Amino acid sequence: MENKTGKYFKYAIGEIVLVVIGILIALQINNWNENNITTKKTITYLSTLNTEIESNIDALKTYIERTHDDIKESANTLSELHSENAVYFNDSLLRNAMSTRPIYKPTLQKSSFDDLINSGNLEYLKDKNLKNRILSIEANMDVIYENYNIANNVWNEYQVPYLQKYGNPSGNWDSISSIKIKKLPYKRTLNAFVNNNEYANILILRMKMMENLEIKLIEEQKRSVNLSNDIKSYLNNK
Repeated sequence: MENKTGKYFKYAIGEIVLVVIGILIALQINNWNENNITTKKTITYLSTLNTEIESNIDALKTYIERTHDDIKESANTLSELHSENAVYFNDSLLRNAMSTRPIYKPTLQKSSFDDLINSGNLEYLKDKNLKNRILSIEANMDVIYENYNIANNVWNEYQVPYLQKYGNPSGNWDSISSIKIKKLPYKRTLNAFVNNNEYANILILRMKMMENLEIKLIEEQKRSVNLSNDIKSYLNNK
């Protein structure tokens, strides 16, 4: 009886050990499956994010060129208005010399970035440096938009009111939306633009704020290129 009891206990313990081992193996397999699913999701999110970053790199190139052209146009206008021939300008020549336009806002995509953040999958990214650089995307965009707002404020608060007061917008177009406009007798105030310090200061201020915006755009373009390359390198190693 003692031998049978001893064998029974050994058998029972063996069964318990086997069950525990089975449970542990099942849990390990389950964890592996979950980690594998999470890893695949993270890779998918990163791949989509990289596509978005590459699209923003192309957009940044366009905005940099547009911003630089804006600075050149303001510089040309400034030179024309302070040239030797400027004293002989009539209304038509002054209109041709004054090249200006609204400041267009850079628009960068971040829907894939938002999806990645909201999914919580970024926490599974083991590369802390890469993770922190991804997390900084939104803050870097905010810096660009802040600089745009400062530059645009020069247009809205200084240049537009000045042009409305002295620039004669009513004589700029013969028609709007295919509707003919009556030719009005008003003229631009020549001395408000030709060799005028106040308008020169507005142009210089616009150029300087646009330069600040251009610098931030270039910085973000370089940062985005490096980030895209590192994300691709990370994905290639998975």
